[in-house]
Amino acid sequence: MATPVPEVEACVVGGGLGALMAHTALRFRGLGCEDVAVVGAHDDPFATYRRHAWGVGQRVTYADPLGHFLPADWPGPAVLDVVARPGMASLRRLAGGGPAAGVADTVAQARAVARRLGYVRSFTRRVVADVVRATGPAGPHFGVYADDGALVLRARHVLLALGHGPPVFPPVLDAARGHPLMRDRVVHAYEPKRYVRGGRYLVIGAGLAAVNEWVNALAAGAECIAVRRPDVEGEDLGAPQCLFEALGIDAYSGLTHDQRLGILGRVLRGATASGDAWRTAVIRGHHDGRFREVVGEVTSVAPGPSGLVADCALAAGGDTGPLHVTGVTVATGFDADPRAVPLLARLVLRHAPPMTGGRLALPGNCGLVPVDQPASRLCVAGFHAALAVPHADTLAGLKYVARRFADDVVRARGGRGRGVGSRARMHAACVGSALGDLRRTPVTA
Repeated sequence: MATPVPEVEACVVGGGLGALMAHTALRFRGLGCEDVAVVGAHDDPFATYRRHAWGVGQRVTYADPLGHFLPADWPGPAVLDVVARPGMASLRRLAGGGPAAGVADTVAQARAVARRLGYVRSFTRRVVADVVRATGPAGPHFGVYADDGALVLRARHVLLALGHGPPVFPPVLDAARGHPLMRDRVVHAYEPKRYVRGGRYLVIGAGLAAVNEWVNALAAGAECIAVRRPDVEGEDLGAPQCLFEALGIDAYSGLTHDQRLGILGRVLRGATASGDAWRTAVIRGHHDGRFREVVGEVTSVAPGPSGLVADCALAAGGDTGPLHVTGVTVATGFDADPRAVPLLARLVLRHAPPMTGGRLALPGNCGLVPVDQPASRLCVAGFHAALAVPHADTLAGLKYVARRFADDVVRARGGRGRGVGSRARMHAACVGSALGDLRRTPVTA
């Protein structure tokens, strides 16, 4: 006898931080664990986050009062730090406006919320290959299919929280990664790597990831040559604080998609780390002759006696000549074209949603037009929703989209959500669990 196909109210496709944020929002608004399904390749929502943080040597996340996993807005990371670890050190971190939480703190807090709200109970380990619109006696819904063609479940609403696209490499360096003598020496910033004392490294890019890699190379005792590309000023990494807030998002949502793309091109380029620690490291490295910066493009790379030999064409004219380096770190971001992600590529081919500048041109509610309906939502969160929500690829942006999706799910089922008292108790329980885990977590910020 065939096993019945599960049917749920809401399905979140993806197994990362966006999936955890959406699960939290749905549970907080009144859905039970049995009403929500999270379908992804791994049940640890922090696996990719940890890998990326480890890759760029990140130990802290920077101050953002909404950048946390608790169901409600307050308390933020800095307040949690003070309450969990009372003392002058936490008060200085709160008053100083510096890093609000270590990566370890963020993971500890999120694990506590996931455990309290039953994330694992809602999780199904499958790779989702397709999401197909369907109708039936109960109304419109979606079929969620695995990569082997099996129907995993049916869901009235689906949120796609698929993370980044594949990493982007300049063509010359992309070709070098296919060479057996060079593939291990040309790495993306978010891949694991080790800098060797006395080595010499090129770091391509100008954003947060590139700055982290400058500091990591210098801290290891290596020499760093920073290469800023003239035609690509930086990575899409974060939006100004004014675009995080309700008025900023409302104003942004009122623009055309071409205007939004223009704003993203101006304000999301080459965001750099706050604070003085990285500047001090770079100044010291420059003084020691271990840091220099050029503006140009890598034009060739080949195996060499030190590992690689590269050449850069300079924006001002001429070239660097042969640069004998140990390795190259590429901090040039991720592919924003949804067609680079197989599941999104199928949806784009089937439904032909509006696109602008190679990105999904989503409306303000992040619905995938034309298949999205108020009674049965298909929503996109995270990196591929940046034209709809400027900070979509931050914790605050993931939370914004997740909450809006959860509100729509509750509204579609007649507004039967969790009451104020029940929400307050749930939030208090999550705060208590988070504080307990933070007390057992070493301070890294």
